[in-house]
Amino acid sequence: MLSNLLKTVSKNKNGISKWISDEAIYFLDLYFDRNYDFESNGEKETLKKISAIDPKIVFDAGANVGDWSRLAGKYFPSASIHAFELSESTRSTLKKNLQEERYVVANTALGSQSGQFEYKDYGNLSTVNSIINTEIHDENIPFTKRLANIVTGDEYMADAGLSHIDFLKVDVEGAELEVLRGFNNTIQKGKIKVIQFEYGYANGDAHNLMKDFYDYLVPAGYEIGKIWTAGVRFLPFDYSANNFDSGPNYLAVLRQEKALIDSLRSPV
Repeated sequence: MLSNLLKTVSKNKNGISKWISDEAIYFLDLYFDRNYDFESNGEKETLKKISAIDPKIVFDAGANVGDWSRLAGKYFPSASIHAFELSESTRSTLKKNLQEERYVVANTALGSQSGQFEYKDYGNLSTVNSIINTEIHDENIPFTKRLANIVTGDEYMADAGLSHIDFLKVDVEGAELEVLRGFNNTIQKGKIKVIQFEYGYANGDAHNLMKDFYDYLVPAGYEIGKIWTAGVRFLPFDYSANNFDSGPNYLAVLRQEKALIDSLRSPV
């Protein structure tokens, strides 16, 4: 009976049907934890659980002004945290915010190739700067095209004398897979224990679907799942995950870290 009523109401594309549609979308965003707030999207709880392995080397790719780095520092007291930011002006603020000796603010960003590359800069401290030629924000935010120094993760690790990473977080507005490919040697050797990456509409402009992340990481030995407030839902690939609303944050954990995966796993 309810389904018939909904079918009838849905034929009217304004008024009550429009209200139901808007409220349903709002509910689904809440239910699927579709937001970017550490406190309410599951990221904070994930860090708490990962603290049990006492990470020593943490990378924050797309650090902006350092909010995530500082949160990670709170839960990983023994970690050396390497922060990477595309914008030189934002990086200046990042350095001011991460002055403790345990933080290393690199004078470069990360990518699949090393060199100087053009990116869209949407202004001081912007969280949407990207080397991907996305147009999502162009109508609402003025931008300037600038050059940024980019280095691959493998090259950075070699220069820094690092052999492994305990936790790699990647939030780079659509260039997530490019950053991961820059760590190819390290990933193929199983030397990155946990990877957190963002997935959303900017990945569409990069022509990367969730299937591409699975195709890259699963053969390298990772279990992948979406981060929820209740835990991480580790699942094999399903085409519904290609929906750019399926995120925003996913976690990939080396399959051999069974105890960690079990502690992170969502009960539902």
